[in-house]
Amino acid sequence: MRITIPLKLYALCAFLSWGICDWQTAVAESPVYSPEEVLTETQWQEVDTAVEKGLKWLASQQQPDGSFPTMPHCQPGVTSLCVMAFLSHGHLPGEGDYGQHLDRAIEYILAHQKRSGLFALVAPSGDQLSRNIVHDVGYTVPYNHAIAGLTLCESYAMNGTSRAKELEPAIKRALEATLTMQKWPKEHPEDEGGWRYLDDYDDDRDSDLSITGWQLMFLRSAKNAGFDVSEEPITRAIGYVKRCFRRDVNSFSYKSGPEERCSRGMAGAGVLALAHAGLHNTPEARMAGQWILKSGFHEYNGLGLLSEGNRNDDRYHYGLLTCCQAMYQLGGDSWNEFFPPTVEALLSGQDEQGAWQPENFFRDQPFGTVYTSAIAVIALGSPNQLLPIFQR
Repeated sequence: MRITIPLKLYALCAFLSWGICDWQTAVAESPVYSPEEVLTETQWQEVDTAVEKGLKWLASQQQPDGSFPTMPHCQPGVTSLCVMAFLSHGHLPGEGDYGQHLDRAIEYILAHQKRSGLFALVAPSGDQLSRNIVHDVGYTVPYNHAIAGLTLCESYAMNGTSRAKELEPAIKRALEATLTMQKWPKEHPEDEGGWRYLDDYDDDRDSDLSITGWQLMFLRSAKNAGFDVSEEPITRAIGYVKRCFRRDVNSFSYKSGPEERCSRGMAGAGVLALAHAGLHNTPEARMAGQWILKSGFHEYNGLGLLSEGNRNDDRYHYGLLTCCQAMYQLGGDSWNEFFPPTVEALLSGQDEQGAWQPENFFRDQPFGTVYTSAIAVIALGSPNQLLPIFQR
């Protein structure tokens, strides 16, 4: 089922939330989306069937503690993505067929917040958050934190009154942790405003677009839900995002610098980050959108455009998640050209049980089928515009 909100309401929400774009301009430049014109009625029925099958399979995988199975270092991030899959199709905690599943999953997420405010199953449990005490935790920690915080904010915004006493303090502590991590000293000036791994994973860079994009989504979601988030950290983060744009490739790179790699995931993350700041129609966003169209998602679980600036470790599912939302933000011909073949690929990749196979790229394979299936369901729900974070 696809439920949309009037377009002017999106523009007004963006204006009130960030205060950095002109409302009348936003309305004038925003194309009107008509999902029924993107796919035929028969195709939408096929999408609805695939989604219901996928959600039923996801629900069957939930563990007694409320989590969804994945490697420990990916919790509660993967469980949070599963929650967002249900939310993106109108299912709410405590209501309907999946209400209890969502309640238990949210309880699991809340149970794995450390005293420092950090959301992570595998992480130090102390009160202080610093580079030193988390040096050996691993690269997944900031993803777990941002995705879990984002999920709780989205749940709060959609159905928050029933659990406000639990969610509000957890979200506030998580916001403090995110802002603390952003303020950690950066060795390179071009890394200012961004976020990076909580360890010295592979180099001396202190920010990357992947984690910065997730942290920005968390901050914007919290702002939309009524939490106190100032413009200053957003402005700094957007400055970093812009420095990740490579004009020689016409897309966004993983880190700032002329030799950094581009991928579908980073192209989508860059466009989406700009949209979250009300910058929907910038030249950078349009060029990255064209890059995404050339790369595409036409072959399920396949590689993208292999050319200068892009390597063969371009994750299909992560790119699918960011690019579906980014192309919807661009709208118009970009969306019309992007979504139908992507849907066709996704429908071809679903198995008889309702799941989607693990990511082909070896580093993401251990995340499992609930990870890829949750992303596929979220992607198919892009036109629904039910998750506030992705509303244009």
